[in-house]
Amino acid sequence: MNAIKDKVITIEFRGNHYRLSRLNDNQYYERRQNSIAIADDYGFYIDFYRYLRQQGEELNLAQIYVTLEAICGESGRFFDDWKGSFTFPFFLEISKSGQTFDYLLDIYDNRGSLYFGIRKQIQPQDSYDLSLMYQPFPEELSRQDIQAFISYLYGYIQGYFETIQDTYNQFFFKRVASNGIVFGYRDGEFFEEQYDSPETYNQAVKSLENYTLG
Repeated sequence: MNAIKDKVITIEFRGNHYRLSRLNDNQYYERRQNSIAIADDYGFYIDFYRYLRQQGEELNLAQIYVTLEAICGESGRFFDDWKGSFTFPFFLEISKSGQTFDYLLDIYDNRGSLYFGIRKQIQPQDSYDLSLMYQPFPEELSRQDIQAFISYLYGYIQGYFETIQDTYNQFFFKRVASNGIVFGYRDGEFFEEQYDSPETYNQAVKSLENYTLG
């Protein structure tokens, strides 16, 4: 069973309970100071997005952005605005095998790809090195759990987008300067475009800045 209430998403999946509570930038920053990073599996991302493209099911950045905004409010500002354009941080509480574990989840874009950054909350008595990247803790959230959760959450975003796409009509655009990407909503279309040169990218940005409805 899934539900959204007051920017809290609850998901029951494969016998585990996930509770995602939206955090503002200050809340995320404070919690981040007492957490350790869980290493991403880039091979999984490559295979997952390749599969979505082959199936014609991959959402572009504009579609993802408006869906996350509809679910949990405006993007945070705690991101690299050269390589990315949005961030949606959550406190992630996982109930598994009768135990509860506290994590952080940050859904963000980087160089044109969507990532689900996961960090484990730690206690004052813990002796982890906060500067290191750690592999998943299998008894809490295994690599297989993470892959399944990301796949499920992406499907959740897909499903929610289908409920809002026909009623959305607000022009906007965002940019990812590092990779010459612009995306947004214009003339009834959710678009994402990438340009090969700084000149064509800057021209596209200028055109969008001057765009007016009607």
